[in-house]
Amino acid sequence: MRFIRGAMRHARTAAAAGAVVASVALMAPLLAVPAGAQDSATTTHQSSPPVLTGDGQSNWALHNLDIRGSRYAELDEINSQNVGDLELAWSFEAGAANSITQVTPLVIDGVMYVNSGATVFALNAITGETVWTMRMNDTLEARGRGPTYGGGRLYAFGGASMYAVDVQSGELAESFGDGGRLELISEALEFKYPDDYPPGVDAYGLGYRLTTPPVYHEGTLYAGVALSENHIPGGLVIAADAATGAIEWVFNTVPQGPRDDGWEIAKDSWGDGQKVGGGVWTPPVIDTELGLVYVNSGNPSPDYDGSARPGMNLFTNATIALELETGRLAWYYQAIHHDLWDWDHVTGPLLFDAEHDGRVVKGIAAAGKNCLLYIWDRETGEPLNPMVETAVPTETDVPGEEVWPTQPIPYNARGVPMTPFCATFPILSDPEAQQRARQLYTPYSLTERYIVTHGGSSWGPPAFSPQTGLLYVSGKDGGITITVNPVGDSLVVGQSDGHMDSIADGPFRDDMVPMFTVSAYEPVSGELVWQQMTPTNSPIGSSGNLATSGDLVLQGTDVGEFYAFDARTGDELFLYQHNRPIRASPLTYQVNGKQYIAVVSTNNVLAFALP
Repeated sequence: MRFIRGAMRHARTAAAAGAVVASVALMAPLLAVPAGAQDSATTTHQSSPPVLTGDGQSNWALHNLDIRGSRYAELDEINSQNVGDLELAWSFEAGAANSITQVTPLVIDGVMYVNSGATVFALNAITGETVWTMRMNDTLEARGRGPTYGGGRLYAFGGASMYAVDVQSGELAESFGDGGRLELISEALEFKYPDDYPPGVDAYGLGYRLTTPPVYHEGTLYAGVALSENHIPGGLVIAADAATGAIEWVFNTVPQGPRDDGWEIAKDSWGDGQKVGGGVWTPPVIDTELGLVYVNSGNPSPDYDGSARPGMNLFTNATIALELETGRLAWYYQAIHHDLWDWDHVTGPLLFDAEHDGRVVKGIAAAGKNCLLYIWDRETGEPLNPMVETAVPTETDVPGEEVWPTQPIPYNARGVPMTPFCATFPILSDPEAQQRARQLYTPYSLTERYIVTHGGSSWGPPAFSPQTGLLYVSGKDGGITITVNPVGDSLVVGQSDGHMDSIADGPFRDDMVPMFTVSAYEPVSGELVWQQMTPTNSPIGSSGNLATSGDLVLQGTDVGEFYAFDARTGDELFLYQHNRPIRASPLTYQVNGKQYIAVVSTNNVLAFALP
């Protein structure tokens, strides 16, 4: 087994005296709906799907298009020369009762699929007309980023449940789970920890959630499980049979005991406190040649108070490589030690092959809310360029807090820190406010009210174009004013927007407006090639981007703007202004030889094409 100690090679481990093996079950399990008791679904057919010609079809089958997470489409009918002529071809309104705000739809053979909780819409991808609607006869939490396709089925989810729908008939696939519905997380907990979780355990009641689509590969679904904020014992990575839903293996991002892979590495990195957090918020990616599946894990819990969890808190805020067939740990690299800022390491991961100095470099990239981009060799987990353990502020008046003294900072091939893709320090015009500005990784205080950056890249996936050799990542310059109050044995952090200037690769601005950024990097050298900025409303980003062989990068923003940029230069080529925020990531597809670009804006699906 290959273990790369990652950042742990450079740092001390806080050993806990008398550490004990923690039970996985942090609270008494609740019982879910008994097997066989789920209600059926109702499918309503409304129109026929489009008639397809013999060629000119291009699908979008996964959230990030392919198992590598590339978000790169080999389509160029719409390109850098004509994208300025783009027009709105059609729109679809899902309705206020159906939240699809962050969904990336799928398109299979001319039909677009969008889901919200227990409802799936099948739309004619040429006209936007509804082909069929499937509604399960119960309520599932509508929180997620859309479905996954594989083997003629659509795999959607709500809350902690997953269900499978036949894409032709719109009916539940009865062989999957219990009549088409699978309590995926409950089954995984029982499979992984049979002594702690009885059959029928209510994973939803315990705080587990599916927030991201699984990835389908050769008859298996690979799913990530959140939520870090619900104080659950680790995020789960689950491999399940796509035909039946049978669990194949489960990995816990926060090992709980000797039966968990990685326990010997992680066990002393939490002191003797609870080992909780580490949710998986974004889809896994797969390298079939190496036989590895990769995930990003989120923050430990509680978010802002680490006094009960002294140590690095492995494997939270890390990129983790697992053996595809077994789920065994291959390597990991922790991007943030002992997180105190809720800086989830969630953007990506993304696999890329880049030519550099006459050789092909096989890399993996990931980013997070701290505005830093991390890039490794995806076979070994070694950074392509140095990641330097750098001293950070440690002074705090939070009782019992042991701030980790260093954090890994990515450097480029020239041996200097990589340019961040958004602001890491609040540069404020107001002198009084500037006195309260604090640098990256400053721990919170019970008595001092100050301003820190808190934007970065949050859930919105990056893209990589083999045509330009560039990696594109979305981010935000976000500022918050920090006030920390003790509540019981934990801390509550009050946040308010604190507008700031950006320090990203240019002169300081004094317009006091938070900015949304799209940055293009040469991933092997780590050099920033170009960066675009546009005003935004929120300090937290959620929409990602898309690259095409037409030399385009597409990006939406939460002020309703939808952009096309030149993939090589970053020049703005197209702008559509909508009256609703765009917090979803775009897609592109082709039907009967015609290319479309689509994106969700709140509960609207917008589809664009050339006249």
